[in-house]
Amino acid sequence: MFSDPNCIFCKIVARSAPAAIIYENDGALAFLDLNPVPEGHALIVPKTHCRNLYDFPDDAARDVLRAARVTANALRDTLKSDGMSMVMASERAGGQDVFHAHFHLYPRWNDDGMSRMGRARDESKIRRGNGSREGLEKLAEKIRERITL
Repeated sequence: MFSDPNCIFCKIVARSAPAAIIYENDGALAFLDLNPVPEGHALIVPKTHCRNLYDFPDDAARDVLRAARVTANALRDTLKSDGMSMVMASERAGGQDVFHAHFHLYPRWNDDGMSRMGRARDESKIRRGNGSREGLEKLAEKIRERITL
């Protein structure tokens, strides 16, 4: 498994950087975003370092999608969301700012003030999460209790 020592997501996978981890399997890790928009905003990363969709390894795709499904179900059950958006950005022009492939899971509620791609349309309606480490870990614990395989 390839790891980049300068990559924050590789550090999270290696447990050398903190994260509120929700779920993991052989090839993927799911954890809460440190700056959640909205509450429950999670990231799914392959455990092996790859830059983005253009060099995403075939063997990681199954594990990442499985992690996304398991995490999405647990988020829905915990937060009682009405839907879910899954977004991936590739390269700066596509909106990528961390260059380790990752998917964003955005729990969605009817009329939640967000666009289809998970961007804020109406800030006053956004259901904000608690971005403190303690708040994220408490939420991650609740979500982990809802994990079903």
